[in-house]
Amino acid sequence: MSNSDIGWIGAINNFLIFAGSVVTGRILDMFGPVVMLWFGSVTTVFSIMMISLCKEYWQFILSQGVLLGIGNTLLLCPAVALVGQYFKKRLALAVGVTIAGSSLGGVIWPVVVHALIQKPGVGFGWTLRIAGFIMIPILVFTCVFSRPLLTPKKMPDDGTDNGANPSKPAWDWSIIARKQTLFTACGFFFIYFGMFMPFFYTTEYALSKGFSSNLSFYTVSIINGASLFGRIIPGMIADKYGRFNLCIAMTVFSGIISLCWTTVTSVAGIVMFSLSYGFSSGGILSLQQACAAQIASPTTIGTVIGFVMASTSFSALAGTPIGGALIENYGYLSLSIYSGVSMLLGASVLFIAKLTQKSQPFAIV
Repeated sequence: MSNSDIGWIGAINNFLIFAGSVVTGRILDMFGPVVMLWFGSVTTVFSIMMISLCKEYWQFILSQGVLLGIGNTLLLCPAVALVGQYFKKRLALAVGVTIAGSSLGGVIWPVVVHALIQKPGVGFGWTLRIAGFIMIPILVFTCVFSRPLLTPKKMPDDGTDNGANPSKPAWDWSIIARKQTLFTACGFFFIYFGMFMPFFYTTEYALSKGFSSNLSFYTVSIINGASLFGRIIPGMIADKYGRFNLCIAMTVFSGIISLCWTTVTSVAGIVMFSLSYGFSSGGILSLQQACAAQIASPTTIGTVIGFVMASTSFSALAGTPIGGALIENYGYLSLSIYSGVSMLLGASVLFIAKLTQKSQPFAIV
């Protein structure tokens, strides 16, 4: 399979995770998170088991791209929205800690999978099945102990919520038609065109430069390990100096680092690139949810987070295959420029979203 073919599997998965959020977010506001968590857990484990049986490209598209994407979107929005109900003053930090869990998994799973696949008698199929069995108790624990602070029946009617009031329409478009919501969504739309390029293609770039296969493989774990800290530390600062301010700063840093991608030609360079990009992009991923929660009310948080995440779905879908095509036709320099410029453009739009909330350029937002 070509780079573009492989990219489509991850792109479809990302598309469904983010596009599904506009539906799961609204369902969350109307019915609560627990049922969604159970359905998402079952779907995710089932998809992992199906991937273990895949032999053809179309089978990977259906199981890893489509089915796993559906399972993930059912898990993602409830997790973030639940945190948004419990925390206000330390919202960015709380969301960052929550989102950091995916970085921890991104560190552990590549190492586990790489080790298991190389063991005699295990292979690809049983590696995925073992991963699925490990997930079961973790997901059951999450489903059992996750409880909303506000259930749909207890949520106060603040004039914007429509989930608890059956006389209102199921979809209140005025919630997402506000300027701050639209500009926030538009900013992340551009960011997601380029943000995942290093996640998907740093390993192949390292191999193309003659680095060892072990070092090249572990660049993904290095990025995710740094992303773990990037999702927590900026959140601690953002609660004091502004969530939009920190998100814009982390996006600018990520764009600049991406533009420097092809200058990396040494082992120390690829490690430093992976560490720095993992940290800065981790800040974007956690602060995105915090920014969306900031412009929502407690009763509309699922809808707003879902809309902002869904706005990234088409760019997440197209971004990775575009990156693969750029590598095949023009090389890694074109990918570096594409990734960096996309994020810098997104940062500019997020700055406009900030100004719609407070017109002073240096205000804490």
